[in-house]
Amino acid sequence: MASTPRNIAGRVEELLREELLEMGEDPSRLEPHEIAENMRCEVRPDDSMIYSWKGTPILRVQPEHHQDGSVTWRMFTRDEVMTPQTEILQ
Repeated sequence: MASTPRNIAGRVEELLREELLEMGEDPSRLEPHEIAENMRCEVRPDDSMIYSWKGTPILRVQPEHHQDGSVTWRMFTRDEVMTPQTEILQ
């Protein structure tokens, strides 16, 4: 079963939360303005996205486009710079 944009966005949010916790930040205690001030998402020409917290890249989301028109999303955390998450979302 293919993942929906909502499932993919939910997984990105979950990974961002995990990365923040590993950095000593409790997302549940952050005010919306703190998140807006410190979280950035850079969308690159290849449609990949790099999420940064206080200038530190914490998550990269990379699309893989297939000949049949489908897209597979690979997610890389800080500790997995060159190794994709085992979970691949389509």
